[in-house]
Amino acid sequence: MSNPNRTAYEGPPLTGPGIMWVNSVPKPQLEEKVFNQWYQEVHIPDIVNAKPGDGCVAAWRFKSQNPTRPRPYLALYAVPDMSFIQSPEFGEVSQYHEMLPEGGPSQKFVDFDTRFYRRTQTYEKEEEDNTGFVPQGIGRVVKSTAMQPAPGMSEELDRWYREEHLGQVAAMPGWRRSTRYELIFKVQSKDDPSHEEAPRYLAIHEFDEGTKIARMPREQWTEWTTRMVESAELLDEGTFTYVWGTRDEHVGL
Repeated sequence: MSNPNRTAYEGPPLTGPGIMWVNSVPKPQLEEKVFNQWYQEVHIPDIVNAKPGDGCVAAWRFKSQNPTRPRPYLALYAVPDMSFIQSPEFGEVSQYHEMLPEGGPSQKFVDFDTRFYRRTQTYEKEEEDNTGFVPQGIGRVVKSTAMQPAPGMSEELDRWYREEHLGQVAAMPGWRRSTRYELIFKVQSKDDPSHEEAPRYLAIHEFDEGTKIARMPREQWTEWTTRMVESAELLDEGTFTYVWGTRDEHVGL
């Protein structure tokens, strides 16, 4: 987006569905209430209106259930065709606004972790539940699990998800849907020497409102689960509660 100090995707042409995954926290100069107002009244509308019908079709904001998470806010943007992130319209989304200190740019006053992911698998209920309800939209509780497997273990990670782990998650109370992604690109500040890495693979597990998600006790892990988790080079997981959404009545990830 429109900040010359931020890296932009410059790879081969993109197609197919995916998401923008944005973890954030306001810096001390920006009041949290103002940050949330700017995000929901200005920034997200700017993105969903950038290319109507052919860009970002819905967006949601969540807040971490873990009060110690460094970046407690998570925004998810549904993008049916990831070519949108290469479009001039997306590149022209402004990071400046009078709500922000000094008028912006937003990256000066917000710590963002912005990643673009392509969708690789959707795993969901095949039948309506006993009330006749078929889930639409997005779950009001989501667990985001990003993992970087050990070298040479990407194919095994995919098999583990498909043959074992998704079934384990689907058996949890309140589960609605799981969607898996592969990283396209992570936005960086050009003057940031830390260059925080992003895990290559992401799963978003959706649950009903009010669901309490507890990690499976280690003593219940299978040998396969133990091998995949303990060998991972990076693992970033968090549970988030729905805060706000737009244009999401019948749209999911």
